[in-house]
Amino acid sequence: MIFLFPLFLSGFFLGDPQVDLRVAYFSKDPPSIEPLSPTFDPDSYAVITQIFDSLVYFDLDGHIQPGLATHWSQINATTWEFTLRPGVFFHNGEPFDSRAVKFTYDFVINPQNRCGNAWILSSIDHVETLADDPLKVRIFTKYPDGMFLNRLNMFGSICPPQHTQEHWASDWAKRPIGTGPFKLDRWVPGQSIRLVANPNYWDPTLPKVPAVRFVILPENQWVAGLLNGDLDFIPNLSGNDTTRVMRSLRQENTIIKRLVLSGYWVMLRNQGPLADVRVRQALNYGLDKGALRRLGDGGNSEPLASLGKKLEIGANPNLKPYPYDPEKARMLLQEVGIKHLKLKAISADIAGPIALIMKGQYERLGIDMELEIVSRSEWADRIVGTKIRTGQAADYDMAINLVDNPIYDLAFHAGLFLDSKSPWSLLNSPEFDRLYQEALHQSEPAKHIQKLQLLDQYIQENALMVFTTQRIITAAHNSRVSIPKFGLNGHLDYLILSTAEIRHQP
Repeated sequence: MIFLFPLFLSGFFLGDPQVDLRVAYFSKDPPSIEPLSPTFDPDSYAVITQIFDSLVYFDLDGHIQPGLATHWSQINATTWEFTLRPGVFFHNGEPFDSRAVKFTYDFVINPQNRCGNAWILSSIDHVETLADDPLKVRIFTKYPDGMFLNRLNMFGSICPPQHTQEHWASDWAKRPIGTGPFKLDRWVPGQSIRLVANPNYWDPTLPKVPAVRFVILPENQWVAGLLNGDLDFIPNLSGNDTTRVMRSLRQENTIIKRLVLSGYWVMLRNQGPLADVRVRQALNYGLDKGALRRLGDGGNSEPLASLGKKLEIGANPNLKPYPYDPEKARMLLQEVGIKHLKLKAISADIAGPIALIMKGQYERLGIDMELEIVSRSEWADRIVGTKIRTGQAADYDMAINLVDNPIYDLAFHAGLFLDSKSPWSLLNSPEFDRLYQEALHQSEPAKHIQKLQLLDQYIQENALMVFTTQRIITAAHNSRVSIPKFGLNGHLDYLILSTAEIRHQP
């Protein structure tokens, strides 16, 4: 039975429901909606990429496109030159030019500013403007970087120098200003984030809706909101929720499905018992991916062999998933001398069903997962925030979350989840760090891919994570709106919302 709660009673409607595209994506306020924040939460970029633009972006099929830069070229292995789009202004009227690019990236890579996206842009050494042309800029990297352009897709958001400096100490975080297709109207904590169309956007065809409202609502109320007409779009449905929507009496709801670069990631801290590769392998042999697919994903996933995913740059196509073999898992634990293993685990709520299935399966092997399930924002603060603030990994053996790959390159997830310098990583493996840097420093595409495939093999053989499933994303919208397609990267970003349309009023 589905209970349709009267969401409007809690201040749910902020803005005009006649014109707003109403999206359920956050169960709790995101830690930030501006790109210079000391936090790093990829989900926040669902909002950030609507307010801010980058020099380049990827379309929904993973092809790189001009953004604030119209052309670019690689002068040598460590130097890139960008020609910038003329006639672009920030939402407050401040002009966009090379000074904005230099200011933004200088700010991000300055360690004193402790920007959450500094790790992503860490290959940048410095930025130079050209005295004779304010619409050209050169970016110099510390080393040949096979992922450089990909980094800029989502995490290279450009900020206005004058406004940022004037408002940094006061209200910059609450009133971010970009050049994007939408402007911030208001953020009411615990209720909604409302964006309105930028009438002066450099692409005159975008956006196609007057306003987008991110409704902040417990995840267990999202489907009810869609079915009773209080929500228009849910970008991320669990398998069970997909079934509920498809079985509902309101047949005008549309389900979007696509195999995307997203999965449930189980990061491990290689200390204590997990320092032994046999224990990490036992966790993989003891996990029934078929059950994850049936019970957690509603059939909407494929088993993962390693970190690499189908259609991802650098994934090793020759790897096979760990088979479900609980006897081998027990044998490996016996070899190490472990009769009872206790692991402290934390999961984001969106991965909660998967984490609970894992907990049940591991109990049969004598493994006790002390599992805590929290909101995605709380997870980001506990794992990412702790490491940024203290420089030390959070005190968990396992950290579980659903994360997509917004920049399409395996090196992104490899670095994000496993590089010892990443704010997300629980791992500390000098050998992994060496192999990762070796792959990253290949600017020639073929060599970059070859090294990444070897890295993918190393990750699997050493069981640096527990490998689960690659998602077939299921999103749902009602007949009031049109969502052309979901992006291959699996992220709710720029084009999905800016190209959405409202077909008719309720």
